[in-house]
Amino acid sequence: MAFQSVIMLVVVTHVCDVSTAGVLTLAYAHANLFLNLGKYGVRNYQVSDVERRHSFIAYAKLRVLTSTLMLVFGSAFLLSPFGDTGYSASKSATIFVMLLFKCIDALEDAVHGNYQQNGRLDVGAKVLCFRLSTTIAIFAPLVCLTRDLLLSLSIATAYTALYFLAETAWVWRRYGLPSFDAGGSSKVLPLLKACFPLFLSLFLLFYIGNIPKYTIDTLMDDAAQAIYGFIAMPVFVVGLLSNFIFNPIVASLALQWSKGKVDAFSKRFLRQSIVILLITVGCIVGAWTIGAPVLGALYNTNLYPYRIDLIVLLMGGGLLALATLFTTGITIMRNQRMLTFGYLLVSLIARILCPVMVRADGIDGASWSYLWVMLCLTLWCLGGFLMGLRSNKGSASD
Repeated sequence: MAFQSVIMLVVVTHVCDVSTAGVLTLAYAHANLFLNLGKYGVRNYQVSDVERRHSFIAYAKLRVLTSTLMLVFGSAFLLSPFGDTGYSASKSATIFVMLLFKCIDALEDAVHGNYQQNGRLDVGAKVLCFRLSTTIAIFAPLVCLTRDLLLSLSIATAYTALYFLAETAWVWRRYGLPSFDAGGSSKVLPLLKACFPLFLSLFLLFYIGNIPKYTIDTLMDDAAQAIYGFIAMPVFVVGLLSNFIFNPIVASLALQWSKGKVDAFSKRFLRQSIVILLITVGCIVGAWTIGAPVLGALYNTNLYPYRIDLIVLLMGGGLLALATLFTTGITIMRNQRMLTFGYLLVSLIARILCPVMVRADGIDGASWSYLWVMLCLTLWCLGGFLMGLRSNKGSASD
């Protein structure tokens, strides 16, 4: 999905102007923030539900509810004191349509979670890849022909919604998935309560990551927003590559934890942490040598003056990937409640730090504030993960 946003931004930058690219950058960041409400942190909880305590009906009903709330609160945020009440009608409409665009991701995620529960992650990956590819194949020519971001995004959103319905029906006929388990509770309220700390933590995680963008939107202009978006885009490469390696083994990790194999469980997390560090270092080396000219060519903008910012943001991206990894571990341990206070604390730090640094140093300040905030977050998540391991070993010894 990160590559989809990269291509969309590249097309808009070349065909339209840098200010329009800034609007797309903000719309994508805003929609991804509220996508966490739509997904509600349920995917890893669902996949690690090895005892099938909750039926697919429960997960599906919850996702319809949270996706509706995503649209309601995502729209309301635009008018809140935390949003920007000075948006033009076109800019507000673009952000709202992007919310609809990403809402499909939230609904689809519940279905694909069931595929993964049943050992068919490959099926979800195939149909998702085709949906993203064909959506880009529709969006890009529309932007080139109309030079109208809002119209092109609206048509692409309608297409991706229809594709999701057709894709789900095809997989059902071909593979008999999603499976409607005979056992397991179909009640939504227990899931809503169990996953609330996860939702809040992941929502705050993305909110913390978006605070520099919201601050730039308030204190600077759309052109600055676009430039920050250009150099921040590679940050998601670290998380994307890490997820390719990690997501397929979440179910097996949950099984290890449920069987009390704590040492094997912790060793696999250590190996994954090392993989993330190696990926981050590789991305940093690549960014330092060819990052600025390649990104500059992609986005038709001179980004060489922001080469240091690119490296700083990639370091923050590596920390974000680690924080997400430890959050997943805490979820498997079912200790997700301990995440909430730390995320609230770090979001408060970010709300204070980012405006001060952006006022002082502009895009440089936004980049460095992102790094420091991600460092605080990673340390908190690491502490929670280690406490979970220690408490389990302690109870096992007793």
